[in-house]
Amino acid sequence: MSIRVRVIIIFTLLMVLLGATTITLGLIYNNSTELTQKERQRQEALKLADQLRQSSDDLTRMARSYAVTGEQRFKQYFNDILSIRNGGKPRPKNYTSIYWDFVISGQTSTDAPKPAASLLSLIQAVGVSEKELHFLEEAKSNSDELVFLERKAFAALNGLFADKNRNLARKAPPDPQLAADILFSDAYHVAKAKIMRPINNFQREIDQRTANEVAVIENKINQLTILAAILVISTIFFVLISYFHMQSKLISPILYLAEVSNEIRGGNLDVRLGDTNADEIGQLGVSFNAMLDKIQESLASLHSEISTRQELSERFDNQNFNLLRAQRVAKMGHWFWDLANGYEEWSENLPSVYGLPATAKPGYDTFIGCVHPDDRERVERIQGENLEQGTNFSLAYRVVHQNGEVHHVISHNNLNCDLTGKVLQATGLVQDVTELKRAEEKLEGSKREVEELNRNLETKIKQRTKALEKAKDDAETANSAKSDFLATMSHEIRTPLNGIIGMTQLLKNTELNIDQEHKISTLISSSQGLLEIINDVLDMSKIESGALELESRIFDLTEMLPPLKATFGALAEEKGIKFVTEIDLHDHKLVYSDQTRLRQILNNLLGNAFKFTSEGQVTLSILLTDSTTPPSLKIIIEDTGVGIAGDRLDSIFDAFSQADNTITRKFGGTGLGLSITQSLISLMNGRINVSSVLNEGSSFTIDLPVTLPTQEENDQYFQQLSRPQDVDIGQLSVLLAEDNPVNAMIAKAFLTKFGHNTIHAENGEEAVNLFAQHDFDLILMDVHMPVMSGIIATEQIRATDKGAHVPVIGLTAEAFTDRHEVFRKAGMNDVLTKPFKEDQLKSLIEQNYLSSVVPPRTASA
Repeated sequence: MSIRVRVIIIFTLLMVLLGATTITLGLIYNNSTELTQKERQRQEALKLADQLRQSSDDLTRMARSYAVTGEQRFKQYFNDILSIRNGGKPRPKNYTSIYWDFVISGQTSTDAPKPAASLLSLIQAVGVSEKELHFLEEAKSNSDELVFLERKAFAALNGLFADKNRNLARKAPPDPQLAADILFSDAYHVAKAKIMRPINNFQREIDQRTANEVAVIENKINQLTILAAILVISTIFFVLISYFHMQSKLISPILYLAEVSNEIRGGNLDVRLGDTNADEIGQLGVSFNAMLDKIQESLASLHSEISTRQELSERFDNQNFNLLRAQRVAKMGHWFWDLANGYEEWSENLPSVYGLPATAKPGYDTFIGCVHPDDRERVERIQGENLEQGTNFSLAYRVVHQNGEVHHVISHNNLNCDLTGKVLQATGLVQDVTELKRAEEKLEGSKREVEELNRNLETKIKQRTKALEKAKDDAETANSAKSDFLATMSHEIRTPLNGIIGMTQLLKNTELNIDQEHKISTLISSSQGLLEIINDVLDMSKIESGALELESRIFDLTEMLPPLKATFGALAEEKGIKFVTEIDLHDHKLVYSDQTRLRQILNNLLGNAFKFTSEGQVTLSILLTDSTTPPSLKIIIEDTGVGIAGDRLDSIFDAFSQADNTITRKFGGTGLGLSITQSLISLMNGRINVSSVLNEGSSFTIDLPVTLPTQEENDQYFQQLSRPQDVDIGQLSVLLAEDNPVNAMIAKAFLTKFGHNTIHAENGEEAVNLFAQHDFDLILMDVHMPVMSGIIATEQIRATDKGAHVPVIGLTAEAFTDRHEVFRKAGMNDVLTKPFKEDQLKSLIEQNYLSSVVPPRTASA
C-alpha cells in the first residue's frame, strides 16, 4: 500500500472519529436544550392553564361585585375578561393574577397590548397533546356554563328572567336578592368546581407526559455520553497507532536515504540502497539506485564520445553531398554574400541555373548580367530596397542563358542584420521553375476552358430551371383545375342524388308491400354506393393535394362494433359464410383517434374481404397494446377468399388498381378503396401489411398509434353519456331557403315529420325579407341560390340585431371542408352536406337549437 493511500486512510479515519465525536457532542447539546425546552413548555402551559382558572375567579369576583354594588364598571370588567379570554380584545402586556386588582383600584397600564388571541389558541401554540387540550377545552366549556349563571344574575338585576325556554325574555321588577342567591348558591359552587377538576387533570397529565419525555431525553443523553467517551478513547488510541505506523513506514526510510546520500557525496558511487518497500519511499529508492547505475553508464559512454564525433563528421560530409545532388535534381542552387568583406560564394549548381559555365566567377555583376533586360530594373530596385530595410524577400524573374534560352527562376533571400538593422550577411536559394511555369500556363488555359464550360452549363441550368418552374405551374394549374372539376361534379351529382335519397327515405316511411319495400331498399343501397364512389374520388383528390385533415377525438371503440356486426353480419348470412370478431382492449374502451376515418378503414377492408370471399369466413381481430409508447391499436382482417397473386401484392395499394384486371369486371369497384385506406393509415402515423395466398385467402394487418385518455377524461366522457339524450325542443318555426324544388320538398317533408312549421324561400334575397317579417327559431340556408347566395344572405341576417343569435344551418353539395370553413366564417353555425339522411338533419337541428337556448327542455317520460 502506498504512503499516500496510508496517509489518506489515517486522515480519513481520524476525521471520521472527530466528526462522530463532534456529532455526538452536538446531539448531547441538542437533547439538553430539548430537555430545557420541555420544562419551559410545561411551565408556560401550566401558566396559561392557571390563567384560565384565574379568569374564572376574576369573572366570579366581577359578577359578585356587580351584584352587590350594582356598578356598571364591574359588568364592563366582566365582559372585558371574557373578550380577552376568547380573543375578542387585545391581551394586556402584564396580564397576571393581580392585573384586575390594579384596574379596580384605578391603576391602568400604559404599555402597548399584545395582539388579540384566545387563551385556548395560546395554549395550543405552546404545544400540548390532544388529551391535554381536551381537558382545557372541557374547563373552558364548564367556565362558559358558569358564565351563563352569572349572566342570569346580571339579568335579574336588570329585571329580565328566563322563560320556560330558558330565554331571558320575561320582564319583572329587578331582584337583587335573586342575583345574589344565584352567585352564592350551591349550583354556582358546583359549576365552579367543575372548572377546576379538568384543570387539575390537565396539570397531572402534562406533568406525567413531561416526566416521560424528560426520562427518554435523559436516557438518550446518558447513551450519547457513553458513546462520546468511547469515541474520544478510540481517537487517542488511533493517534498512537498512526504515529508508530508512520515512524516505521515513512520517517525511518527517509533517514536511511539521507545516510546513503551522504556516502555518495563523499565519492562512493558503488553504494546502493538495501531492500525497499513497495510504497513511494521504496520506489524512490529504486529510482535512486537506477540513477546511480545511469550515471556510471554515462561516464562509461563519455569515453567513446570523441570517436563518435569523428564518425558524425564523415556522415555530415555525405549528407552535404546528397544535398548538392538533390539541388541538381531540383535545378536549384544557393549563394552566400558577406557584405562586411565582400566575400561571395555560390554552390556548384548555381551557375547552371543562370546558364553559366561551372568556372564562372561568383559576383553580383555576373548575376545581374544574366537577368533578362526587361526584368533587370525591377530586380535591382527590389533587392536594393530590401537590403536597405533589412527585410527578407522572395522574387520571381527571368534569366537568359548563354545559348539564348529564357528561363524562369524564383529566388528566396534571407538577411542577417545587427542590432541597428544593418545587413551583415545575405543568403539566397535560387530555383529554375521554367517547367513549372509552363505547366501553370497550361493549367491556366485549361481553367479558362472549364470556366467557359461552367458558363455554358449555368445557362443550360437556368433554362432547365425555367422549364421545370413552368412545368410545376402547369401541374399546379392542372391540379387546381382537377379539384375545381371534382368540386363542381360533386356538387352537380350530389344535388340530384339528394333528391333521390331523400325521396327514397320519404317513400320508405309510407305503407309499402314487400316488393316495393325491396325495390326501395335496392334504390337506397345503390344511391349509397354511388355516394361512396363520389366520396372515394373526393378523398383521393384531398389526399393527393394534401388537403385531407384528421380529427382526433375521444370515443368508445366498442361502439364501433355493433354497426359493423349488423352490416357485415347480414352480408355474411346472405353469402352463407361466417363473420368472426375477436376483441381484446385490456380494459381500455376509450381512445383518442379519428373515429370517422377508422370506421372508413374498417368498412373498406371488410367490404373487400366480403366482396372476394364466397365460402369460409371473414375474421376481424382488434387488439389494444398499452405496453408500448405510444399505445398501439392492432387490427387484423383475414378472409378465405380468392387471394392475391404474389406479383400483384406490391400494386394493390395503387389508385385505380385491382389485384387482377378482371376483378373490376367480375366484382366491381373503383380500385380506390385500398389506396385511400393506405393513405389514411399513413396520415394516422400507422402501418399496413398484407399477406396472401392465391385461392386460399388474404390477411391485412394494421398498426395504429393511439392516445389513451386520462382517468379524468374517462370520467368526463361517461358523465356526458349519462346526461339525458332524448330532448324535446318543441315546435319550431323554421325558415327554409332552397331554390331546388325537389330538395325543398324533401326538407319540408322531414321538417313536417319532426313537428316543425316551415316557411319556404326560393332564394337568398327572399330569405332575408321573410326573416325581417317573421320570427324564426332556426334557419336552413342553401349555399348556392339565384338572385342572392346563401353566404350573402347569412351575412345580412347576422348584421341585424334579431339575427345575431338565431341558429343557421348551411345546406350544400360541396364536400370539401375548406369550403365549409368559408360558410362558417359567413355566420353559419353548422354545415350539412347533401345528400343527407333524415336523422342527420334532425340531430343537427336539435344540437344547434339547444346550444342557442338555456336551459334545454328534456322530454317527459
